[in-house]
Amino acid sequence: MSTIRVSLSLFSFAFLLCVGQGAQITFTNNCPYTVWPGTQSGATSPQLSSTGFELASGASNTLELPSGWSGKFWARTGCSNNNGVFSCTTADCGNHVECGGAGEATPASLIEITTGNNNGAQDFYDVSNVDGFNVPSSMSPQGGSGACGTASCPVNINAACPAELQFKGSDKSVVGCKSACVIFNTPEYCCNGDHNTPQTCPPTNYSQFFSQQCPNAYSYAYDDKRGTFTCSGNPSYLTTIMAITRVVLSLSFAFFLCVAHGAQITLTNKCSYTVWPGSQANANSAQLSTTGFELPSGQSKTVDVPAPWSGKFWARTGCSNNNGVFSCATADCGNHLECSGAGEATPASLMEFTIASNGGQDFYDVSNVDGFNVPSSITPQGGSGTCNVASCPANINAACPAALQFKGSDGSVIGCKSACVEFGTPEYCCTGDHNTPATCPATNYSEFFSNQCPNAYSYAYDDKRGTFTCSGSPNYAINFCP
Repeated sequence: MSTIRVSLSLFSFAFLLCVGQGAQITFTNNCPYTVWPGTQSGATSPQLSSTGFELASGASNTLELPSGWSGKFWARTGCSNNNGVFSCTTADCGNHVECGGAGEATPASLIEITTGNNNGAQDFYDVSNVDGFNVPSSMSPQGGSGACGTASCPVNINAACPAELQFKGSDKSVVGCKSACVIFNTPEYCCNGDHNTPQTCPPTNYSQFFSQQCPNAYSYAYDDKRGTFTCSGNPSYLTTIMAITRVVLSLSFAFFLCVAHGAQITLTNKCSYTVWPGSQANANSAQLSTTGFELPSGQSKTVDVPAPWSGKFWARTGCSNNNGVFSCATADCGNHLECSGAGEATPASLMEFTIASNGGQDFYDVSNVDGFNVPSSITPQGGSGTCNVASCPANINAACPAALQFKGSDGSVIGCKSACVEFGTPEYCCTGDHNTPATCPATNYSEFFSNQCPNAYSYAYDDKRGTFTCSGSPNYAINFCP
């Protein structure tokens, strides 16, 4: 059975679906405060074994999800039990820890899913602000087939909520943002009565506010084109609830909640073989809690990255442990599983990050400046701005020029060196009297790499092509063999 992880990150969900056998949903609260997840099944689906529970910061809880299930999840905040009466500031479900089939009080950010009845059938999922907003959230498929895009609302809408939609706590702070339907309850906002079709219920100024804040989430009832996501083939999902953070579902969904304290980077191995990711922090940043690990085919691992932080990741291949000596055919980092601050042997495909603090602008890239060994990509999960995918999905080894080939013990090409690595001269390394963009233009070799992977760095001054940016504290997915 696959697993599903949910992080509330800082509330996150991770759902892992078994082929034909339902799923496990693990809720993890990465928010700096306690949340109380609630669940409600659709009319034709059974309620889950637990429909509500307390989830302290940093804690996790796992639920079983049957196949062919539809329903929703949300995070309650500010809950307490006074003289035997349980209540929550946002998204309450009837004064009980267990919602017991009751829905959420508005405003509430919803994570909705309908899983396919048959093995590999199409799932439908979304993040919805139709009933308003209380906690940033996202849902990202891990694996699967089809479009499999990320549904997300990673922005703290409460901070920008129009005055007439604000929902305030007892201390008068804005703890939720109501939808226009919830606050005004008229047909033009609720898409009912004589406004009950897509043609008669177009977007309004209020729904456009929500869609501008979160373009990958439902903003009103007929926002299907923007809000509905599909994925087939029994994916997992990353759902993040961010308070401001993020979540994971697997099918796989990952939910991240509370994203204000760095980022989570989920590394997924889609190659047909095992890889051993390594990481190295730059001089002004701390090494991560793990700097190297084994990642079998089809598996994922999430690493917490502080803010600010800068450093890089890569995938080692062909690793083994012989008589206590660990070594890898490509991208080795010193004969240890944990790289512990050591860098990679070339050639190696690099995933480089500079993570900003306080929702500032992150920079990231996939780089072949030190050569290539494994197809790779970086996909932001949430965030604001351009937030495009940096990638080198091509198997450059198969087309590598003879002069740059790096071969394994069996004579096969397992890496492709850059011209700088192979020749070490200023015109290829952009050093000496070639140390500016004007004096170090692209070469035939760098153009080979850029033709193979136009969304990755091909040489040192390939900034226009290689550098990507995203703001608003996104999480990131690194995929090997995307």
